[in-house]
Amino acid sequence: MAAEKAAGGAAGLGACSAKAMERVLPMLLVPVPVEATGRLGSRARLHREQEVLGSLTAAGSLQVLSLAPGGRSGGTCCLGGPFRHFVWEDSHISSSPTDKPKLLALSENYELFIYEFNLKDGRCDATILYSCSEETLQKLIEDQNISVSLLSLKILSFHNNKSLLFINKCIVLHIVFPERGAEIEVLNCFTLPLPAQAVDRIIDTQLCRGILFVLNSLGWIYIFDVVNGTHVAHVDLALHQEDMYGERQQEPAKISSFTSLKVSQDLDVVVIVDSSSSAIALNLNLYFRQHPGHLLCERTQEDIPIEGPKGIDEDDPVNSDYNMKLTKFSFQVDRSWKAQLVSLNETIKSSKLKVSYCAPWFQNISHLESPESGNHSTSMPGWAFIPQDVMHSHSKFPQKDHANTSEPGRSWKIMNISEQEEPVELTCMSVTGFSALFTWAVERTGCTIGLWDLETQGMQCFSLGKKCIPIETSGDQQLCLVLTENGLSLILFGLTQEEFLNRLMIHGSASTVDSLCHLNGWGRCSIPIHALEAGIENHQLDTVDFFLKSKENLLNLSSKSSVPDQLDDFPSHLYLRNVEKLTPALDLLCSAIRESDSETQSKHFSEQLLNLTLSFLNKQIKELFVHNEELDEHLQKGVNILTSYINELRTFMIKFPWKIIDTVDEYDVNENVPKVRESNIWEKLSVEEVIANAILNNKIPEAQTFFRINNHSAQRLEELIRIGLNLVFDSLKKNNIKEASELLKNMGFDVKDQLLKICFYTTDTNIRDFLVGKGEAM
Repeated sequence: MAAEKAAGGAAGLGACSAKAMERVLPMLLVPVPVEATGRLGSRARLHREQEVLGSLTAAGSLQVLSLAPGGRSGGTCCLGGPFRHFVWEDSHISSSPTDKPKLLALSENYELFIYEFNLKDGRCDATILYSCSEETLQKLIEDQNISVSLLSLKILSFHNNKSLLFINKCIVLHIVFPERGAEIEVLNCFTLPLPAQAVDRIIDTQLCRGILFVLNSLGWIYIFDVVNGTHVAHVDLALHQEDMYGERQQEPAKISSFTSLKVSQDLDVVVIVDSSSSAIALNLNLYFRQHPGHLLCERTQEDIPIEGPKGIDEDDPVNSDYNMKLTKFSFQVDRSWKAQLVSLNETIKSSKLKVSYCAPWFQNISHLESPESGNHSTSMPGWAFIPQDVMHSHSKFPQKDHANTSEPGRSWKIMNISEQEEPVELTCMSVTGFSALFTWAVERTGCTIGLWDLETQGMQCFSLGKKCIPIETSGDQQLCLVLTENGLSLILFGLTQEEFLNRLMIHGSASTVDSLCHLNGWGRCSIPIHALEAGIENHQLDTVDFFLKSKENLLNLSSKSSVPDQLDDFPSHLYLRNVEKLTPALDLLCSAIRESDSETQSKHFSEQLLNLTLSFLNKQIKELFVHNEELDEHLQKGVNILTSYINELRTFMIKFPWKIIDTVDEYDVNENVPKVRESNIWEKLSVEEVIANAILNNKIPEAQTFFRINNHSAQRLEELIRIGLNLVFDSLKKNNIKEASELLKNMGFDVKDQLLKICFYTTDTNIRDFLVGKGEAM
């Protein structure tokens, strides 16, 4: 591969620098017991929607692992087999979606089995819904007037009880599995028009949006429409390599036999891996422009019906302009000066906006499945609570502007691994129009995963070690999922921990950030002020609380040293600077409390916002005086700033509990506090009933006053809210989602976010199943 490196078209996998690895973030999503992952094979496949993994072991058994919260202690089952291959049902496009995932498995003796899994209550029970023997399959093919004995079989797709099978590397069989008591039905069956010498050398296939890509080990890719078996196009990889080296006047390197291919969902890029652990990325649009004879489905100009508008003379410029729109050529019919100016103006505008259009190579394939059809989109399971806006741009790419990649000689790129002492097994996991995700295993160091940027030719790598299992996913989300000793992890490229958490705080929720930090053992990072703005606007108290807690380290002197004698070394001017940096956030909080206090429906939110802010300010001043007997000029200025905010907020403390319209002019002798109107009723109720009544009727301050008179701990807001959350939990046990939501809303919580938190942390499977069934925690 020396020539390839000299040509400047190669990127080395072994050249992953430490700097590139700094912006790779591994993140644990779901903890999984080590004994559960130990039973899996070297690779696993994730169901598109359900929280379940499937994996083939070296012995051929099929291991299924539930990732649902209730199944983490042992939600696994084993199907003996032995099996060759399996595919999860694409339930996203199923006419009758179900919460019981299904898979289609192929046994060693060419039998097909449909299994359904029950994952409720931590179980993972498998049931055989249907089986089809080798003899049945062979008879189905013979009924289509094709005489053949089964020598090979691959499952191309499985959805809505329908499956596409690739038999003997040349026959496509489309079947429908029966309902109860019915027989298997053949929708279509045909033999692909492959060259006779090519059939025996086919080594890999991929079905993408109704187009079948077939790779020949000698460097040919044959492309077919699986609806009718039409030969759409073919690619000569050897020819393309010769073109590349011919431009540089070099001898082409020796071509190794190819082993696998992977196509992007936009059908723009195909990546081919060879036996020497190198990979070629080929831009199909540029290839077919350079070799138009290899595109067999291109519509000729004679196929385009050209008719002028009725009532218009055929020599009229309007008629010519109309007909030119039907062709693929652009020609200015109106040559007037005005028309030329308009054309120039449009050209300038389009160049500024970089807007151009050139039709993709597959535009004339009539049976192509559109990206919006749902056949390849990914709807993530319930544990994937990270919003897609948070993901790095490589995870989901927009459609390419095909005309912007027309630079000659750039339609293909090559990547190889640098010299290794041990053999390397390179696998392409996924491809987009902009990047390709690879894994490669070395016996000594274990598995490594890398993201190859097709635009910059850069490579980012992350070493996973020996005890890890790469996860295969489908769809247009380029998610890098792996099973490690700790559990299911997501690898994010191009992000640091702080950048990711900041995005998640803005686009997600504080509870999600807190959960991930706790799960991964991360310390709190600095949260941007716009996350606080979003939390206040959406009345998300957990976001405000998380923001304030993230700022504690800016003011906490003890974080710099655990030895009291060394606290004097902390620069006081830095303390003052940190306080001054915090003033915009404190101004925002004071403004929000002031505005919420003036609105009747927001008073309870304002009270809790006030409590959080005052608690934060008091804690900072207390921490400062604990470690300092005397304050210098800088420390005193910082204290004065914080005290000014406390003084401003104290005025709101007087307003909150004492609402004149809800009190009477009677005073308790001992407490000297107003007596609430509801006292006579509440005295007959239990503490929980009083709190429930107060929250549901927006009378939390009155309840605090009542408990203060009775010297009960619920007079403190924290205790009252704790009991209120217990009431929410009790309501969910009774499947009363309406009451639970009302309690959360009146306590100032974001209802959907809090239900998600309950679903994530609770050990009560009944509550979790109830929330998931209602769609409240998804």
